[in-house]
Amino acid sequence: MYKDADQKNEGEYLIRAVIFDMDGVLVDSMSYHALAVQNIFDQIGVKMDKQDIFEREGERTVDIITFLLEKEAGDASAYDVLDIVERYIREFNRIVELQVFDGLKECLSLMSEKFRLSVVSGSDRPIVYDIIEKEFPDVFEVIVTADDVERGKPDPQPYLKAVEMLGIDKDECIVIENAPMGVEAAQKAGLCCIAVPTYLDPEKLKSADIVLRDHRELIDYLLGLEPSSAGCAQSPKS
Repeated sequence: MYKDADQKNEGEYLIRAVIFDMDGVLVDSMSYHALAVQNIFDQIGVKMDKQDIFEREGERTVDIITFLLEKEAGDASAYDVLDIVERYIREFNRIVELQVFDGLKECLSLMSEKFRLSVVSGSDRPIVYDIIEKEFPDVFEVIVTADDVERGKPDPQPYLKAVEMLGIDKDECIVIENAPMGVEAAQKAGLCCIAVPTYLDPEKLKSADIVLRDHRELIDYLLGLEPSSAGCAQSPKS
């Protein structure tokens, strides 16, 4: 399933950079994030629904933890949220078994010869840098994490910060997302957003400019991009 954006005039702009979300786009990691939070909430005696984490994927961890506490307890002020976040980070690092989506390393290697690449993630800095340095060394020029912004996704600040750090115009990049919060953030930032469903129904991503079927189609789409491509007018290959 995919949705084509309205066609742009040829040559209206050039693509200079591609900005990727990390969890669920580059690495299949969300189940470990959810399990790590679940384990810590079990330790502190607070119930939670792991589906909430998938629904709120892309938000900063501190915001997700606060939401979960308020949903169950009604008030998060009785808890040390930052301590819970730190415990979650340690638990995630203890249990995670990273899996990069098939073909992405090779795809990014080829893309790096044509485009400037960036990561914008709602995950905490230690987790993001550990994953990027292990799995994608020397690939991404700009990395923005939850610790680098005051307001996380769905606020546009993370993506606007990446655009500023790249030193490009908004219409010179595209965003690759897999979560509603991330799609909303990219669109609020005024950026072209390509979505790929990883953990949620594609219908939840329908506000994206283009919705691809899966990661196989994502890789085909990315490998078909050229600096002269018309961004969101570039339909995925059939």
